[in-house]
Amino acid sequence: MSIPQTSVVAVRPLGANPVQIACPKCHRTVLSKVDHSAGLLTYLLCGGLFFCGFVLGCCLIPFCVDRVKDAKHSCPSCKTILGVYKRL
Repeated sequence: MSIPQTSVVAVRPLGANPVQIACPKCHRTVLSKVDHSAGLLTYLLCGGLFFCGFVLGCCLIPFCVDRVKDAKHSCPSCKTILGVYKRL
């Protein structure tokens, strides 16, 4: 029984914004698709705001801001993960 595995291809250091890049799997030059997800910095900011007294939901603001989330770059054609930009 084989288990499908998702391969992550380290192409080059990526940032938080989409970049034009050659996909190593489908060999096309594409503009990477970026999906943001909560990372370590997001949780640290949430905890910091909570301890500073922002307990009435304001501590959840970092989960609404893409600039403090990690960015996962993928190929829009073949869906291969090209890399992940972690804030911390």
